[in-house]
Amino acid sequence: MESALNGIKVVDFSQWLPGQYCGMVLADFGADVIKVEGVKGDPDRSFAPQLAPGMSSWNLALNRNKKGITVNLKTEKGREIVKKLLQQADVFLEGFRPGYLESKGLGYEEIHELNPRLVYCSITGFGQTGKYRQQPAHDLNIIGLSGMNFLNDSGNVAISEVQVSAIGSGLNAVAAISMALLARERSGQGQHIDISLYNTALSMQIVSLASILGCRVTGDTPFGRRAHYYDVYKTKDGKHISVGAIEPKFWAQFCEMIGLPELKARQYDFFHEDEITEMIREKIASRTRAEWEALAKAGMFCVTPVFRPEEALENDMTKESGMLQTRQEDIGNVTYLNPAVKLSGTPCSVRFRAPYAGEHNREILVSLGYTEEEIFAFKAAEII
Repeated sequence: MESALNGIKVVDFSQWLPGQYCGMVLADFGADVIKVEGVKGDPDRSFAPQLAPGMSSWNLALNRNKKGITVNLKTEKGREIVKKLLQQADVFLEGFRPGYLESKGLGYEEIHELNPRLVYCSITGFGQTGKYRQQPAHDLNIIGLSGMNFLNDSGNVAISEVQVSAIGSGLNAVAAISMALLARERSGQGQHIDISLYNTALSMQIVSLASILGCRVTGDTPFGRRAHYYDVYKTKDGKHISVGAIEPKFWAQFCEMIGLPELKARQYDFFHEDEITEMIREKIASRTRAEWEALAKAGMFCVTPVFRPEEALENDMTKESGMLQTRQEDIGNVTYLNPAVKLSGTPCSVRFRAPYAGEHNREILVSLGYTEEEIFAFKAAEII
């Protein structure tokens, strides 16, 4: 069965999560992705846990289905190799600060002249323009700057296990590249894609920010994400359950379940929000998470356990989701997390593990027309 992106050639020169995740999705759906790294390899190769020297779990997860080459951009020959790769490519993924690749003769305008059909995708913290464009930032900085830490209305700053702006930017890049490739079918021309983690973080808050902007016009108080019928409550055993009883019928069932039928008519009594929330907290704290889960299942409404990541990996929903697959690789068994998107006619697949740094140097360089003698000289001069 042919993959969705079969025949699309991608050069992935991204060192961190947003670009690597984007390249992974493109590769999983059949694109021919060449992972370009500096001669020492990407920084995430040294992260723990290590399944083999230079092969971290991070690297294995994000760089599967990619072939790997190392290139020293500080050398003229190294830049020549990258240009040759880009002349043959459909997509270029990069995450350097604005201006860096231009200084190496690899900026969009230069490469567009070499390959007008190339889709050139840049992923940075704050985009290609504006006074903050050189500002370094990781996901934790971005979600703080964008106001995302306070979306729970509690006023407590939280550190999420999920790099929201990074993964979101990777998905935005996948969508943008797909649209640019479709546009190229009509125009014959590639284009420059500018993905900003900060803009991604703002865009993901569309509902809450729209509420704030609307309230500035109407004078109302913005409605937050938490309410007594939409919150997380602690159980008797120190665990938690999520209550998402937005619909009145679910709220009524929830009130019956916890033994507070008098609250049925008070779903929207926000004037006494604290009082109602405290009543519910006391009731939820009287039983264990498993007890509440059993009671909620009988009614099939929106009351669910809050799982730790380890529990989520083992629960029946994950087992039935098709999201996990284990492959026997040369370094041992590796379990992969599949993309969430399922295509009936052109599904994704994991075909081979992530490369060691420079594992495919010879194969790729030979395909670009370099001789064995030149490749040996590149290695000796630390060009690759």
